[in-house]
Amino acid sequence: MTWPLRCLVVIALVATALANTARAERAASGQVVDDATGVGLAAATVVIGDAQAETDADGRFVIDTLPLGRLEVIVVAEGYAPYFGSARIGDTLAIRLSADAARPDSEVIEVSGRAPTGPPLRLSTAEIRALPGAGNDALRALQSMPGVARAPFGLGGLALRGTAPRDTNVYLDGIEVPLLYHFGGLASFVPTAAVDEISLQPGGASTRYGRGLGGVAVITSRAGRGDRWRTGGELSLIHAAAVAEGPGPARGSWLLGVRRSYFDAIVAAANLDLSLAPRYLDAQARWQSGDGRWMAIVFASDDKLRLIRDPDDPSAGGIDTSNVKSFSYASRFARLGLRYRAVRGATSFSIVPSVGIDDVNGRANHNDIDKGLHRWMVPVSLRAELATPAAGGTLSLGVDGGLARHGYTLLNTPPPSPADPSPDMPIERGLTRWSGDAGVWLEQSWFAARDRLEIRPGLRADYMGLAEQATIDPRLVAIERLGHGIELEQAIGLYHSPPLVTDLDPIFGDRVMRGSTALQGSAGAKAVVGDATELSATAYYQDLRQLPVDAISNATPISDNGGTESGGLLGISRELVDEQFGSYSYREAIGTGHAYGLELIARRSAGPWTGWLAYTYGRSMRRNPSRGDVLLPYVLDQPHSATAVGAVTLGRWRLGGRFRFTTGNPYTPVAGTTVDADGDVVPIDGPTLSARLPAFWQLDLRADRVWTRPWGTLSLYLDVQNVSNRANAEGVTYDETYTMRSYTRGLPVFPSLGLEYIP
Repeated sequence: MTWPLRCLVVIALVATALANTARAERAASGQVVDDATGVGLAAATVVIGDAQAETDADGRFVIDTLPLGRLEVIVVAEGYAPYFGSARIGDTLAIRLSADAARPDSEVIEVSGRAPTGPPLRLSTAEIRALPGAGNDALRALQSMPGVARAPFGLGGLALRGTAPRDTNVYLDGIEVPLLYHFGGLASFVPTAAVDEISLQPGGASTRYGRGLGGVAVITSRAGRGDRWRTGGELSLIHAAAVAEGPGPARGSWLLGVRRSYFDAIVAAANLDLSLAPRYLDAQARWQSGDGRWMAIVFASDDKLRLIRDPDDPSAGGIDTSNVKSFSYASRFARLGLRYRAVRGATSFSIVPSVGIDDVNGRANHNDIDKGLHRWMVPVSLRAELATPAAGGTLSLGVDGGLARHGYTLLNTPPPSPADPSPDMPIERGLTRWSGDAGVWLEQSWFAARDRLEIRPGLRADYMGLAEQATIDPRLVAIERLGHGIELEQAIGLYHSPPLVTDLDPIFGDRVMRGSTALQGSAGAKAVVGDATELSATAYYQDLRQLPVDAISNATPISDNGGTESGGLLGISRELVDEQFGSYSYREAIGTGHAYGLELIARRSAGPWTGWLAYTYGRSMRRNPSRGDVLLPYVLDQPHSATAVGAVTLGRWRLGGRFRFTTGNPYTPVAGTTVDADGDVVPIDGPTLSARLPAFWQLDLRADRVWTRPWGTLSLYLDVQNVSNRANAEGVTYDETYTMRSYTRGLPVFPSLGLEYIP
């Protein structure tokens, strides 16, 4: 055998071995047994995603060449109730079927055509549990994804593709969540131990999601163990968490979790030089029936912020609190939901009713003047969806909406309005009202050219109660699969969003405010290299109309971002808390704007090395007709954003790092000063939002040490944010004469040491 021929043989053998290894890495396997006897069930049909297989004589199965991400699992066998669950590549499933005397006939599942393509960005808990810079919090990992604007100080809020944080909708198991992060962005509302997967769609959302201009974040909770009870937990420098899971009443699996921070207790006990300290608490309880058809979940979040130092001490934490006699803040919400899923042949149905309560309460005495806010809402919601094969693809249709009781009371100086441009006295006022939203949607996927072409048109109709407005949103997605793992995707659609109840302050009289509108378009390409690496590029454009803007000049801090009190952060802070607190200013839906950009990401999600490289070029511009026909950058306009995240497994150690770079946010500089009649120095604003802060960059490092035992996994981690202790500029502050300018600095080096037990 000649040398070149030997090389070809060796290359062929290596390629075959790699292909077999890749096929094994992309497989899921398991066993289907009788729940009562534990005996394996032969000839049971197992469907994972679009692939299916039959179990052997011992009830075992293997399905390979699965795509990346979380996939739906359906198992049926003659004389047994169907099973519903989820899996991803590499999983070994233990599925127990319960006998169903009412269903003696075999249920047949046919995979007809293909299921529609899912959201572009999926993150499993295994991928993000040890993500550097996230503080062991799964949902904080979303802030490192492309298209997400960076919030100052790491505060919560998802601003996607140039839209406002209030425009992003977040769902947990089909239930809309009012607040993604606890106060200050220290942690999300649900711990990582209770999360199975997160998917992020920064734009071009399906018609199944409505009443929002921005993207959609979908969180899937994790089912508890069904074999035996195990208890785990986490202990870190800022909080403690506990989770318990196992079989229980109602012949199903349970997962219970609770987490509480103790940063406030540490500050008080250590007599630290701080004025305020936050405290957060969250809890979850999830039950799922053995066959996966029924699921019930309740989750709650509670935040408090209090004044912890002597209010007469003017140097507390560097903040003058001598004129603050009292201060308290509390924000809490809870949701209770029930989900039912059924399948008949290739047709599936799900329904999720839910009920909840939101409550925000803030009180303060500033300069001997009492001010306060109490806002609450009781929402009752319903989401239902039906999917069935049609025309070689899938026809999906559904309804969503609900009824809510809104209410709030205010004690403050009213904002300027047409009736009173210069209010100067605090007024107590309130509002209570019912509001109903309803939406109906349908979406059809068609496949052609041997499944290489997918066309997915959709139509959505909504009625928004607060706006008293009906809308129609047509949307269209086209996907071309070129082979060799290369896909092209184009999307275009119309989106609407309702106003906030606080825009209807009774001080403004009886009025109706219209909702906002966005026309979104995007085009992208994705390539799968091997079996664990993805490369993608997406260009997008959004045309924004009827945005809520202040109709009274100088009513908001946008024009005095360089003041001594604002620190250049009031405009951004207002955007981050707009949905939670409301603006309480006179706004009209007359604003316009646009956003455009390019997102690039290279991601590896399996193997010893995991992580991604992401770069986004994006611009977001706004126009407020009440201030003239001038186009200004959005307060979270960040033209350049780059993120590098990587982690490597070395035996029982896992080491990782994250580097982030973003352009500085815009702010309004002070161009000069004048002196008023009282002799006070008054600043003269320069061009609005014409200056920018210095660029932001930060390096985070993380190390994990893992011990795996039969009773579970013990993980010790050290997560250090801003290891270089870089003093990033987050705002601008002037002295009282406006002759000296300084930067409001961001968070210093912040270590997080924790111990986590995973049962």
